[in-house]
Amino acid sequence: MTDREEQILSWIKQNPMISQNELAELAGITRSGVAAHISNLMKKGYLRGKGYIVTPPSYVTVIGGINMDIFGVADESVIDKSSNAGHVYYAVGGLGRNIALNLRKLGVQNYFISVYGDDNNGEQFKADALANDMDITYSKQFADTNSSTYLYVNQPGGDRVVGLDDMSINDRITPEFLEDREDMINNSTAVVIDSNLPQQTIEWLYEHCQRPMFAKAVSVTKAGRLLKGIGHLNTLVLNAVESKTLSGIEATDKHTAIQAAQRIIDKGVNNVFLYIDEVGMLYQDERHQLFYPEQKINQRNTNGAGAAATAALVWAHKNEMSFEDSGQLANAAAYLSMESIQAVNENLTHRTLELKRHELFE
Repeated sequence: MTDREEQILSWIKQNPMISQNELAELAGITRSGVAAHISNLMKKGYLRGKGYIVTPPSYVTVIGGINMDIFGVADESVIDKSSNAGHVYYAVGGLGRNIALNLRKLGVQNYFISVYGDDNNGEQFKADALANDMDITYSKQFADTNSSTYLYVNQPGGDRVVGLDDMSINDRITPEFLEDREDMINNSTAVVIDSNLPQQTIEWLYEHCQRPMFAKAVSVTKAGRLLKGIGHLNTLVLNAVESKTLSGIEATDKHTAIQAAQRIIDKGVNNVFLYIDEVGMLYQDERHQLFYPEQKINQRNTNGAGAAATAALVWAHKNEMSFEDSGQLANAAAYLSMESIQAVNENLTHRTLELKRHELFE
């Protein structure tokens, strides 16, 4: 097999329904050139023809961002405007990707829709998706484009000092991009989005998605994208910093958290999961309020807590669990994530999630 054939075969394995035009764009060659390579792959026995994908009877769709995370953890409290000793890590991440991977670890079949570049980070994402059995059939790789990158620094205990994102590629997740995937989206049992998506795309989903929608807010600057039409959401997951943007009230304690959540519920959202660093987590709907004070754990990285909580709430919804069970599972998933240096705890399973819930609440 030639290097070019190996490259084309790799793209086909990631997306068996990819078109020859899309392959030509990625490879930077003509469509007829791609056809010749595919013909050779078929002759050599690597391909038996265009793939047909059998859709699973029940699945979730996740639409959101992919990142290459570059993050440092300081050995001691960070000193401003100075070099600080610590450890630097590189990992595939992104809020949408982390939610999709958490769901996969919980046994929830899902399609992850996103965009990524043809750079080294994009290739790492594809390899990571394959290794974790994530289905990225409906994602798209763009030629001559950099994948999204997120750079941040944490204190020794895992709290964020500063973050910097380079995520302009997400602007390519347009309504037109999703229109070609609309039937697949509406055949889902649930749809999960994050606010890395452009605002016009979020508003398009509000109008066109016919399934229960879950959303995870991300950053003060992007959380506001969820506001117009927010009443279409079944469940919203957010942190204290984002609460002021979405409710007008900054959650600093149990009382203000309940007020902020109620403001959001008054806008039409069914369920709100709100977490406040060093205070606790709240799960609330029109009739119930469950507040869980923060518990002491071996916290290593807070970056993936919201993604883990979101995945747990989707899993609980899919399994028709009670409001109380759902809140406890989201809480437990967040703690499991924070105990891992990686944004997604590699040890997450049904069993570890239930064990953590038992440890926290029984």
